[in-house]
Amino acid sequence: MNRRLAFLFFLPCLIIVSCRTSRPSVSAKAPTSARIVDEGFLTCFPSGTSLNGQLVWCEVSAVLMNGQQALLANDKDVPAGLSPVFGKPLTALSDSTQAPTYLTEEAFIAARKYEDFAQTPNQQLVLLTTAFDRIKTGSTEWDGYNTVLYWPKGNEHQPRVLAPSDTARTSIAYRQPISQVLANEEFPGAMPYFKIEGLAATDKHLLFGIREEGKAFDNFKHRVKVISVSYALEGAGNDRRIRLQNDWKLITDFNPAAAEPSLPGPLALSSLEYDPIRERFWLLTSLEANGQVDAYLWTITQADLFANKPFTLMRDEMGQPLHFGHKAEDLTLLAPNRLLVVHDDDRVRTTVGKQTRQPNQAAYTVVEIR
Repeated sequence: MNRRLAFLFFLPCLIIVSCRTSRPSVSAKAPTSARIVDEGFLTCFPSGTSLNGQLVWCEVSAVLMNGQQALLANDKDVPAGLSPVFGKPLTALSDSTQAPTYLTEEAFIAARKYEDFAQTPNQQLVLLTTAFDRIKTGSTEWDGYNTVLYWPKGNEHQPRVLAPSDTARTSIAYRQPISQVLANEEFPGAMPYFKIEGLAATDKHLLFGIREEGKAFDNFKHRVKVISVSYALEGAGNDRRIRLQNDWKLITDFNPAAAEPSLPGPLALSSLEYDPIRERFWLLTSLEANGQVDAYLWTITQADLFANKPFTLMRDEMGQPLHFGHKAEDLTLLAPNRLLVVHDDDRVRTTVGKQTRQPNQAAYTVVEIR
């Protein structure tokens, strides 16, 4: 890790997760530009790790700052003894000699294909969603793909399943209301297939970001849609539970191509995060086509998001669209003006400087917001 990121880490009053003072003045300012200030590769597991005779690739899809540690999630299965959810100290993020700390609780192993972390604005509860992109009719075998986990921040060893029943092992019960909200003229009753890649939380709502929808996993359209549902908290301390209300609603249907025709496509949602410092949302859109990957960063106020207004594309200091050269999958706040973005480049051997990605690595980027 270079000195810029390490220096940032050791300034606790700048790091959101460690600073309990009043919000800085940046909260009232809309961002005007962004620039990449650091990038590198993080190591998810030992080189040569395999499962069922196949090499396992690190395809990091979610990140969240957890005190002085970054929590990360891989959207692929891993061998026994490891976990798709793990943590690394921020100062050792690019240190390939320091092994991650794997979260091996049963709930983390049972859920499959993680896509996005979120936390409540008061930073007291953390959530982690899977893609909800598959079920098997007449069987519960694939129910684990339909799971949202949550826990009090700092207590990740006791995750709970978000569900109407406290004894449920998955969140499969929420699949039906999501599919019904996505119904359209082509699929008037319910959307047969969809994929969640975004999750965000405000004080009152959970927001699910939709990347794909259509007839099936091999017959779909790329989307930037956001669904909201109200929630309430029951209990206190480590006994708090999240209860969802029955007011699911499609609040955003954004077309990046219409907003910025010059961008390549098709672009689709790959992360949605609420920024309590700026009181706005960050959106990542990404593309993967013909072995090429890229991604773009957008922003919007909460009022505009709920009013289905277009996002604003973040540009560099020269006015050009900020892009990553990676398939950006999630972001987390490092400081009021800095974001940590992680990338799921699938099996593309992307580069950072003179380094080439290895199968057990994932790229990350630090973005400074102006």
